[in-house]
Amino acid sequence: MYLAGIDIGTTSICLIVTSAEDGRVIRTVSTKNDAALPSKELWERAQNADRIVKHVQSLIEECQDNWEDVRVIGISCQMHGVLYVNQEGRAVSPLVTWQDGRGELLLESGRSYASKLSELTGYDLHTGYGLVTHFYLTMQGNLPNGAAKLCTIGDYVAMRLCDEKTPRIDSSNAASIGLFTLPGRQFDKEKLIAAGMDAEFLPELAHHHPIAGETADGKKVLWAIGDNQASFLGAVPSFQGTLLVNIGTGSQVSIYSPAYIECSHLETRPFMDEGYLLVGASLSGGKSYELLEQFFREVISTFGLLDDRSLYETMNRLAEEALIDSVPPLKVGTQFYGTREHPHRTGSIEGIGPNNFNPGKLIAGFLHGILDELDGFTKSLPAELLGPLTRLAASGNGIRKNGAMQQLARTKWGLPLQFARVKEEAAFGAAVHAAVGSGIYSDYAKALHKMQKSD
Repeated sequence: MYLAGIDIGTTSICLIVTSAEDGRVIRTVSTKNDAALPSKELWERAQNADRIVKHVQSLIEECQDNWEDVRVIGISCQMHGVLYVNQEGRAVSPLVTWQDGRGELLLESGRSYASKLSELTGYDLHTGYGLVTHFYLTMQGNLPNGAAKLCTIGDYVAMRLCDEKTPRIDSSNAASIGLFTLPGRQFDKEKLIAAGMDAEFLPELAHHHPIAGETADGKKVLWAIGDNQASFLGAVPSFQGTLLVNIGTGSQVSIYSPAYIECSHLETRPFMDEGYLLVGASLSGGKSYELLEQFFREVISTFGLLDDRSLYETMNRLAEEALIDSVPPLKVGTQFYGTREHPHRTGSIEGIGPNNFNPGKLIAGFLHGILDELDGFTKSLPAELLGPLTRLAASGNGIRKNGAMQQLARTKWGLPLQFARVKEEAAFGAAVHAAVGSGIYSDYAKALHKMQKSD
């Protein structure tokens, strides 16, 4: 029996077919997410939702040799962003992604939309959150014509796969769009209405209804889960004793807690088994490393030595060499894209001297800076969660493909580092969730015991 896991990321879309019995990956296909829409507004980040659906359908077509044996489809998706659908379940707006900046635009009062909504509701809300976007559109009188509900891109894909007209939303995604109570796990409709928004746009929660429907060929489709929760599920051998470091476009540290806990500087996110993930989320990560690669590329181009090859392999090698000698690297603050709490914060480079002002030390400084921000989050974790840690699980190409980053992570946290056997952690996590949500396994511990293996 096979399962399919689909991960809809910001820059790529992946589908894996895996065995429900032992987690063997039967097929992996992926494509670039090229659905980004052009805009005259520097703050706008939107994607064409129907183009994403077509990409998913194309990936399914690529897997036709194995598709007959697939029984259940799980979906993971980029969090925070929303789109609007009409009563027929079709998109009437683009997907406004987590990177969108309209929440930082200013009202006449001088307050940003995000801070104003936070003030009105008492919730900690940021630009890119779906209900901040909804608040902005409501205040501007620009809600899409024909809109009946808002939903995530993952749930829109689920709807289209099984021809469902009305979206539902898992708690893992619901919490990411804002105004969601914890530990109660409900939208705070009273506060939403008091802030001037219409609660009818909210989708129903999928608490006890994880299955969205069936495809035309009889495969069960589950409502989507957040990519952070899916990556955790797809990367760790066990919930207990594991700290997950994920470095992709952004970066996060995550740790599981069976009970609801609040920690400063960390988000408490609902997990699918009624437990929680404590998450420290950075807007930087791989994105900052990409910025450095673009800088080197521009330098090369400026001097007439343009080369179309990626520079990452050379950068990684230089960083490894820079870590060998005793000369300290540059001290780099990698918050080039701000932080959730301080969106306008900028990056910094300090400690420049004649012995470390070179590409290798600069690259190593960037890697230190990315991990330093994540380590700052872990220092806020309570002792009862930090004490039992025995392993560091890693996910995301930003660390999987970077030996210097791996070396620094082992040193910084003082724990052995391991990777999941499956590189596409979020897609694999979606498949594990599908196994549990459809009743193949009674809980995640049993599913992981059978399906998850680590390197």
